[in-house]
Amino acid sequence: MSVEAWRDDSDNGWVPAALGSFVVDMGVAEMDLPHIVLCKDRRGTTASFSGPYPSAIEALVAADLEQRIEAEADGSDALTFHVAALYPALRPASGERPA
Repeated sequence: MSVEAWRDDSDNGWVPAALGSFVVDMGVAEMDLPHIVLCKDRRGTTASFSGPYPSAIEALVAADLEQRIEAEADGSDALTFHVAALYPALRPASGERPA
């Protein structure tokens, strides 16, 4: 696609719509992947992970439960909880050495 064609498409909203569609499709595709829960303190000095959970829904439920337990324990919001898809490890091509 030429630069001019891309500009024309972006002016008409095609590129943002296609990008939005791609992001939604990726999110849907990730739902059934294993997920982890990332717990961080707000200063960013400490992090922990739990999981993997079988899917995004189970990880979200676990993150919600962990957040509720933390809030009841000390009443603060010093920790944040995040959910992320866990992709399979990349394997080096035949004959390559792992990094």
